[in-house]
Amino acid sequence: MTRNDALNQSAAPVASAEGVPLRFFSRLTWRRTSLFVIAGVALSTGFSASPARASGYLNPRLADPHGHPALANPYAIYFNPAALGGLRGTHVVVDGTLAWRTADFTRRASALSPQAPGTVNDPTYVEANTGDAHASNLVGLPFIAASSDFGLQNFFAGIGAYVPFGGVAKFDQRDSFVGNTSVPGAVDGPQRWALISGVQQALFTTAAAGFRLPEERLSFAVSGSVVLSSIAHYQARNLAGNDDITSEGHALVDVSGVQGSMTAGVYWEPLPEHKLRVGASYAVRPGFGGVRLSGTLRQHSPAYDTNQDVDLLLTYPDVIRAGVAAMPWGSSIELRLDAEYVLWSAFERQCVVIRGQACNIGADGSEIGPGSQVLLAVRRKWKNAGGVRAGLGYFLDDKTEIYGAVGFDTSAVAKANLEPTYPDSFKLMGSLGARREVATGVVIGASYTYVGYLSADTNHQDFFAQAGASRMPNEDGTYGSKLMFFNINAAFAF
Repeated sequence: MTRNDALNQSAAPVASAEGVPLRFFSRLTWRRTSLFVIAGVALSTGFSASPARASGYLNPRLADPHGHPALANPYAIYFNPAALGGLRGTHVVVDGTLAWRTADFTRRASALSPQAPGTVNDPTYVEANTGDAHASNLVGLPFIAASSDFGLQNFFAGIGAYVPFGGVAKFDQRDSFVGNTSVPGAVDGPQRWALISGVQQALFTTAAAGFRLPEERLSFAVSGSVVLSSIAHYQARNLAGNDDITSEGHALVDVSGVQGSMTAGVYWEPLPEHKLRVGASYAVRPGFGGVRLSGTLRQHSPAYDTNQDVDLLLTYPDVIRAGVAAMPWGSSIELRLDAEYVLWSAFERQCVVIRGQACNIGADGSEIGPGSQVLLAVRRKWKNAGGVRAGLGYFLDDKTEIYGAVGFDTSAVAKANLEPTYPDSFKLMGSLGARREVATGVVIGASYTYVGYLSADTNHQDFFAQAGASRMPNEDGTYGSKLMFFNINAAFAF
């Protein structure tokens, strides 16, 4: 069979995978659904936390670069469930990413937030609270999904599990303070007043269903997700909200909860044979508003030791995605473009409150109404952010594709609110990968993605000028970060 013959045959569903080009993998037909069920059972297993943040703490690169709102593959369970309508038969993808992230922060003297103004003349206090901090973390990030049309022309469905929101960070200790009993807390670094170590994750388990109009090559779908959210955050903390080293304590908040979320999408192939594909989706934030996670807050210092039942209140964003894929020069090259807009402006404040209470905070940061209900209120006031990615897929032959992409992502965090927990900034991204059909219905792929964060230099912040539970040490300084993703994946079609 010639290459052109295979391309022509792929314009309609085929009965066998023999000779089917890789780019038309989605056309394979299978009438059995047993493997679809098996894959669904597999999704009940747990996964590790994700390693990175794009705008805010939304991951900048989830799964292989083929995750795209206008590409028909099982990654669509997250990016655009309607794109599952471009598939024929049953498909499974198992995807794993090894991610290495570094973060660097230099805390300046202007960030010092002492209990007594004269403390800034104490060289030990200054040395303990300024200087360089570094984190380097390696972690795995999984993605698994399956879809099927069950042999039907108009209906399709899919399931998946993945971690789109979250992060893992642990800052290095400072060798110069190891064993220093006079300032024991300084060993954890100058960034410790915001973060020593932490894990945040939102594990999505998603089910999607959609309706396909075969003649119009048009699909609609909705998905619903159960979201398991958890946060464990460890930091240096003084009840007065300063960075005094003589009364330095620690706080560990460990909370979790379950929310719901949903996504709606549309997918259309204006031209046959995948010559032109467009897709768009709208993902509603987990909890459909604010999120309340429940757990404990342990605070300890030489003067106090408390363990309280608390709630942590935060907000996830709505996410809008759109994309297009086109083959304008035949069948060897596909151009891809997608964009994402994340509605982070809803994230005004992150609060730790007594279990069951609200976070009522005034303009100056003080608590409104009966006091002692809000234990910590961190001002966020994030802004909407977005990114654009342009990519290309080059098909060497019917079974092999080389692909790449470049893009950028804006920051959700203004410099006035930047701190080491969420070191966000403008990002540049690049990806390169390859995949090959190694057996009938089996494709193996691998890719590398680099995300470079532009250095961010804050002005003098005013966290310490806030009142009550909103007061915390300033985090003036310079921020830098980078991410490297090493991805391997396997796709199966039946």
